[in-house]
Amino acid sequence: MPQMVPSPVHRSAIALLAASVLACASCSGPRDVARTGVTKVSRTVDADTRELGFRSGPDTLPATFESPSQSSGQAPGALIMSGSGPTDRNGNDPQFPHLDTNRNFATVLGRAGVASLRYDKIGSGAAGLGAHPGGRGIDFDLYAQEALDAYRTLADQPGVDPRRLIVVGHSEGALFALWLAVKLKGSREAVCGLVLAAPLGRRYLDVLSRQLTAQYREAQRSGKLTAQTATAYIRDMRAAVATIRKTGAAPKHFADPALASLFSPVNVAFLAQADRQDPAALAHRLTPGLPVLVLRGTKDVQVDASDIGHLMSGLSADHAAVRADIPDADHLFKVVAGVPNPATDYPDAGRPFAPQVASRLRVFLRGVRPRP
Repeated sequence: MPQMVPSPVHRSAIALLAASVLACASCSGPRDVARTGVTKVSRTVDADTRELGFRSGPDTLPATFESPSQSSGQAPGALIMSGSGPTDRNGNDPQFPHLDTNRNFATVLGRAGVASLRYDKIGSGAAGLGAHPGGRGIDFDLYAQEALDAYRTLADQPGVDPRRLIVVGHSEGALFALWLAVKLKGSREAVCGLVLAAPLGRRYLDVLSRQLTAQYREAQRSGKLTAQTATAYIRDMRAAVATIRKTGAAPKHFADPALASLFSPVNVAFLAQADRQDPAALAHRLTPGLPVLVLRGTKDVQVDASDIGHLMSGLSADHAAVRADIPDADHLFKVVAGVPNPATDYPDAGRPFAPQVASRLRVFLRGVRPRP
């Protein structure tokens, strides 16, 4: 999901990867949420919905649990995890409050008979910054622990079969989905299936570097930057990436001043940790035969097709791993008519969720088996 960086060069959709923690530091503090238990119950034709809160370390995270209204007995469950930046449990952020990526996945899953849990991670939605003023302590490990605690919360919900749990990760959330499946591999809590929707296919800083390079070259083509300046910015940015990988810290000065906020100390702590996770290497460590569905929209301008190919190379030994390209869908799996342009597409709340996602999920779910 996009999170804008305040520079003319960075005003399109690099944000999905660019500022996971940057946005958190400016979020409001925590709002009033229950420390534990159910806070609200509602019902629709398709699902019964409960708002609840669960503990993760020093924080209480608000969540939405949906169970299929027509289910009898225990239903399989799905944990839905958000993309980067201040993306809340529904897949929205303050700039784009009507994207509803996660909510749409929950609806599709509910109609297929699957209960779901989605939550506000720290720095998003009603969670605010919790026990992390100024964004301190918000890093990969914190988000990973939140994912584990959310998964266990889902398993504990009435009406959910804890032996039939899958994880759905969108964008950056797919990286945490892979991490979670590897961590629980072979345990009593093992994940029964993964849906990786518009996932990161390469290491974090590799994808960020590619996106920034493309943006600088586009700024050059449009006349916003000279060729000399664009080349200098790219060289400097790539040097910063190399420094972060080597030392865990960013340089103090940048040719492009906008990179100072992108590579701020708060951001770099997350980026350095997340970059150690190669999605293809994590995929290679999954339980052999684990059902995995990799989704990418054919009009997704944020996730490169070659990156998905790299991820699939890590799944090459998994006979139950399937890639599905969704026609005319963008990064949010909403339908795009014509040439995709996130700057104008994302604010359009009337675009439908791609119907092929539902059919692909139904086929995938038929291959998910209960954990022994």
